[in-house]
Amino acid sequence: MTNVTAAFKKVLDTITNGAAVLAAIGLASIVCSYVYEVITRYVFDSPTAWASDYVSYALCVTIFLALPRVTKDRAHVAVTILVDIAPKPVANFAHIVISLLGFAGLGFAAWVSLQENIRQYTRGIDTLAIVPIPQWWVSSFITFGLAISACYMLLYLSSKNRVDGSAAEFAG
Repeated sequence: MTNVTAAFKKVLDTITNGAAVLAAIGLASIVCSYVYEVITRYVFDSPTAWASDYVSYALCVTIFLALPRVTKDRAHVAVTILVDIAPKPVANFAHIVISLLGFAGLGFAAWVSLQENIRQYTRGIDTLAIVPIPQWWVSSFITFGLAISACYMLLYLSSKNRVDGSAAEFAG
């Protein structure tokens, strides 16, 4: 791995690890807000106006903060039997094609999402909720998760990730 690639991977890993910690905190805050809502609604007969909306927003944010970690660890669902039983040259070529397609798909989705974030910001679009917030506050995390995941797909083009053509090698 070149120095530039190694530095890029180190920065990307740091961002990803921070995002994973924030995703875990987000999940805990979702649970706490649900518990709080249940207690205030059924024990004190005083439901909140914000809890349901908060859970929806936090779930979106949490998912897209966790996405880069899932991509980094190759923990997503994959059917790899054909690549696993293929000869090394075929498996290596398949990994290259899959990584390029993954990068193209995620990169395009991130670009489209970014365009929507910009539109939401410039037009001042708020969420349709009891307590409205700027919609780009939530949707910008979609762009973040897709973009960082696309970067990992580029890193998977490295020959280091194709030692024996098996999916287990990608977890490192």
